[in-house]
Amino acid sequence: MIPIDIITQDLDWREREIAAMRVLISGPGLTNSQKAALLRAGWAMLYAHYEGFIKNTLTVFYDAAAKTAGKCEHLPSSTKAFALRDALSSLRNLPCDDMLNKIEKFQIDHLASNPKFPDVDTKSNLWPEVLIDLLKTADLNTSIAEKNEAKLRTLVSRRNSIAHGEKSFINEISYFRGFEEAVYEVLYDVALQVDYRLSQPPYLAQQG
Repeated sequence: MIPIDIITQDLDWREREIAAMRVLISGPGLTNSQKAALLRAGWAMLYAHYEGFIKNTLTVFYDAAAKTAGKCEHLPSSTKAFALRDALSSLRNLPCDDMLNKIEKFQIDHLASNPKFPDVDTKSNLWPEVLIDLLKTADLNTSIAEKNEAKLRTLVSRRNSIAHGEKSFINEISYFRGFEEAVYEVLYDVALQVDYRLSQPPYLAQQG
């Protein structure tokens, strides 16, 4: 299955679940306390799908990148640094002679080899600055994430309040929908960017 199909399937089920929650919240006959509880649950779900989709999509991206980029040295600098993160970190505490030996072989052992990427880390709290850093590492544009930065920050902050058992009043479905729309704008943008980026060098050059 090609990357965009994997990403689309992942997005589809998340959209269906969020839509089902929206129907419940908008249903007739709810008491105020029932509606408030569903809005809190919906908010937590919206965050979970935001974080989960970003992590899964970038994981799909790096899995495809590892197969199609060829040598690690072909990668954009930010993505190359991510692929080499563990190898570079391992040099820091080596004795000087061991470090020199590793550096001398670094080209053959790492730069001239297929890239191996660490796991995508969303830090358990996918604050907008974390998202922006992840996008920059993947050599993706950050303008849509930056446009929705305030809403994403509120999404994460209020989700944490809910998770910690604090009272977080979300009274209207229209308010919830505003954040839902912001999340979808970010998710669609990341999906489309990943699909496009994988169609460009250095990934395109290694396909077919």
